[in-house]
Amino acid sequence: MLRDDLFDVLERIPEFDLTKTVLQLRFNSAITVDVICRKEEDYLVVRGREAGTNDEGRLFFVPYEDVLYVKIDKVYKTADVKRMYGEKVTAEDEYDPFAQPEAAATPAAAGAKPVDATPTPAAINAHDPATIAKNNLLARIRAARTAAGVPSTNG
Repeated sequence: MLRDDLFDVLERIPEFDLTKTVLQLRFNSAITVDVICRKEEDYLVVRGREAGTNDEGRLFFVPYEDVLYVKIDKVYKTADVKRMYGEKVTAEDEYDPFAQPEAAATPAAAGAKPVDATPTPAAINAHDPATIAKNNLLARIRAARTAAGVPSTNG
């Protein structure tokens, strides 16, 4: 990918989607971007992690010619893409073919209680890498404490 093309793409990605951005590189490697630190003449400096690892916060110096493509790891509607490019959005563009189909009957019509659609803080952070790491660490600590408190079966 050319430097100017990569700059153009990265400038169009909304800031809140930057952490979902993946730079696919030559030789089947990829970097999930956390922050773009610098845009130099011949390379890009990003903080992130290599795909397939959970080593976060690493610094990468990525030559522009090694970037094959940029991927955003989330479903985008046509309307979102048009907004990225400053185009007019129609109601038809708002249709999301990947959205879950809604129930045929509304909860009120079926006699069910309406469900609160407001996400809980835990649901909002469920896919946050820091929250996942924290929960994994807590699970390991709990397992170690349980193992340490179990009496020996040898005698």
